[in-house]
Amino acid sequence: MSEHETATGRPQDPAIDHAILRATQDLVIERGVAATTVDAVARAAGSGKAAVYRRWRSKNALVVAAVRDLYDPPETPDTGSLRDDLIACARHYANDDHRALLILGSVLSELGNDDELARAAYEAIGSPPARMLEAVLERWTSADVIPPTAPTGLVASVLPSIAFTNVVLRRETFDAATALDLVDRVMLPALLGS
Repeated sequence: MSEHETATGRPQDPAIDHAILRATQDLVIERGVAATTVDAVARAAGSGKAAVYRRWRSKNALVVAAVRDLYDPPETPDTGSLRDDLIACARHYANDDHRALLILGSVLSELGNDDELARAAYEAIGSPPARMLEAVLERWTSADVIPPTAPTGLVASVLPSIAFTNVVLRRETFDAATALDLVDRVMLPALLGS
């Protein structure tokens, strides 16, 4: 059974999906992840608790879906330029939506307290952009643009680490200017040895 299908195979109502995700986002901003309950989400969305559980198997799955709803899924860039590909990857992390920042920051802050949420959030939110960046680095290494001795693993960890620090510790967005600076001053020199 898919995430948005009932046991009989009938599609869920997108308006209810949206109301539930929006209510979850509002409550996470207002109360934090730990204090947000499925009961409160259902009430705020004007639906029943069963409607929530038909769509998401747990509160953690719901919270992850609410965060994912704010971000477009990443597509691996292939611009023909290592720099432009890295900028595209970095821009995926850049988001000046203050609402998204508050929700993501709240979820990321809770990861140390909830192993299940940490696994689910990494798989749904953290892993896709990390895989995108790794694919770009592998492609340019295979094309002999990045030397095989370059610290690609270290470089791949820099971008998500800085974005995480900005969102969780500073409660600031990771902006496009910082993303560009990071590519030009840190990532490219480390990868190309310049």
